[in-house]
Amino acid sequence: MGQRTLLRGLTLAVAVVLPLYGPTVVQAAQSAATAAVAVCGHTSAQPTLQQGSTGDAAVEAQCQLNLATKPSKYTPIAADGSFGPASAARVKDFQRCAGLGVDGVLGPQTWAALNTWAAQPHTCATQGTSSTAQTTVCGHTDTRPTLQQGAKGTEVEELQCRLNLAMEPFHYAPLTIDGDFGGGTQSRVIELQHCANLSADGVVGPNTWAKLVDWSSRNTYCTPPRPAGYPIDGLDTAKYQHPGGAPIDWKAVKASGVEFATVKATRGLNVTDEYLATDLAAARSAGLAVAPYHFYTGTAADTGPAQADRFIAAVRATGYTGQRAGDLPPIFDLERMDDGSGRCPTYGTVTDAKAWLDKVETAFGRTPIIYTQKSFLDDCMGSTTAFARYPLQLADYRQSITSPPVPNGSTTWAMWQYTDAALFPGIHAPATGDVFNGTQADLDRLANRTSGLTAPAPASATNATAAATSCYGGAVTVRYGDVLDFGPYWTTSRCIDINMRVISGTADYLNVCVKFAKTGTCNRWTKVGRSWTTIATDVLDGTKFTVPNGVPLEGDDAVVQIAF
Repeated sequence: MGQRTLLRGLTLAVAVVLPLYGPTVVQAAQSAATAAVAVCGHTSAQPTLQQGSTGDAAVEAQCQLNLATKPSKYTPIAADGSFGPASAARVKDFQRCAGLGVDGVLGPQTWAALNTWAAQPHTCATQGTSSTAQTTVCGHTDTRPTLQQGAKGTEVEELQCRLNLAMEPFHYAPLTIDGDFGGGTQSRVIELQHCANLSADGVVGPNTWAKLVDWSSRNTYCTPPRPAGYPIDGLDTAKYQHPGGAPIDWKAVKASGVEFATVKATRGLNVTDEYLATDLAAARSAGLAVAPYHFYTGTAADTGPAQADRFIAAVRATGYTGQRAGDLPPIFDLERMDDGSGRCPTYGTVTDAKAWLDKVETAFGRTPIIYTQKSFLDDCMGSTTAFARYPLQLADYRQSITSPPVPNGSTTWAMWQYTDAALFPGIHAPATGDVFNGTQADLDRLANRTSGLTAPAPASATNATAAATSCYGGAVTVRYGDVLDFGPYWTTSRCIDINMRVISGTADYLNVCVKFAKTGTCNRWTKVGRSWTTIATDVLDGTKFTVPNGVPLEGDDAVVQIAF
C-alpha cells in the first residue's frame, strides 16, 4: 500500500516516462540532440559505423542499442566492440522502430535517435523475439567486486548500465551511467534486491551481481513471482504511484486483470493523501473493488479516536460509504513506524488501535480489515489475540512461502501483499501487489456486489435452504419481525465467530442467542444493539445453527444483519 514501511518502505517515486513511436522520435532526436551523448559512458565520439567497425564507439553503439531496444523485447546483443552481423541487424531493427531509413549503418541521424532512445525508454511498433543471452551487454568490465555507496569507476558504470537493463524502464527511470555510486544507484540496487528476493541492503555482493547479470542479459525484466493458487489480483496505491503527478490509468489496470485496489486515505492526525479522491473514485468507476486505508501513527498517546475521525471525514468526502456496490471494508494499517527506524509505534497500544477500529466500524457498518504482519503484532503488541475477529491483509515478501503466517488467535487471511515491486499497466511506478484468499464470488460479497442472502425460511421449515456469508464484511440482512428464526446457515471457513447488529427499525436492542443443531440449546442470551456484537465464538466450519426468537427491548420491529 503505497510507501508503507513494514516491508516496502523503499519503494521510490520515479520520473514519468511515456512511450514514443516512430517518426515522432526522429523529430525529437533532431531537435534535442545538438551534441553527441555518451549514454553508456564509453565515448562521446560517434563516427559513422558499419559492419567491420571496431573500437570504443562500436562498444558505445552496442550498449546503446541494448538499452534502446530491450523495452521492445529484443534480447541484448554482445557489447564487445566488434561491429559484426548481429550489430548490423540490430541497427536495422532500431532504424525500423525509429522510422528511419533501414541500411544497418550508424550515421548521424541514427546516432541522434539512438541517443534519445537509450537515455529514455521508447517502444517499437513491432516487438522483438528472444534469442541467446549474452554475457557482455554493457562492455565496461567483467570484474564483479563488492560495491556500495561511495564507490566510483568502471565497475560502477557496469553496475548502472546493467541495472537499466534489468529493471523495467517504464516503471524504474533509467540511471545516469556516470560511474558514481550515489543515493540513486543505491536505491535502485535495493529495488532490484526486493524484486529478486535478496537481502535489501543496497550493497552489491556476489548474489546481487549474479541476479543482475542474469536479468540484464535476457529478454525480460526483474519481476517478482506471483504466489500460486490465488487467482485474484489486487494492488495498493498512494502518492508514490504518481511520479511527477502522473495519473493512474485505472481502466488499463482493470484490463490487466486486477480486481481490487486499496487506496491510501490518511496518515495519523494530519495527512490526507493528495490522490485519495481521484484514485478511489476512478478505480471503482473502472470496475475494481476498492478500499480506503489509514496509516496508524502511535507518536502520541490515545490518538486512535482522533485518527479515526480524520479518516472518516476524508473518505466520506469522496462518496465512500462502505455500503455501495464495489466498496470493500475500510483498512487499518497497523505496522512499524514509517520514519525508517523500524521501531514499534512509541505510543501504539492494543487499546488505542481498538478505539480506531470500533469508531470506524460504527461509522461505516463494516468490520475493518487490518493490514499488519504476525512479527509486528508479536514484537510490538505482545502477541495479542485482540484482533482475531478482524479479516487480515498480511504483508510478507518472502518467495519461499506459500501463505503468510497468521497472527495469534487468527485462523486465516483475506489478502496477502506479496511484493512492493509489482509492475502494472497504467501505473508509472512500481506498486505493491496482492492476492485475494478466496473466489471471485467471495470478493463480490466482500465488496457488496451481490444482494447477499434474502431472509431465510423459518428453522422449522422442511429442507430449509442452507446459506452462507463471509466474515470479510459481507452480511446477511433480514427483518426481525414476523419470522424470528434465522437459520439454518452453514458457516464458511473464513471466520469462527457469529456477529449481529441492528441497522434500522423501531427496536434499538434485541436479546438473541444462537442455537446449535448439534446440542439443540442456546449458547447464551446476548443484548445486541446498533454496533456489531459477537453472539457466538469458536464456531467450527460446517456448523448448523439458528438464531431463535428474541425479545425486542424497545419497539416491535428491527432489521438486523448477521455476519459470520
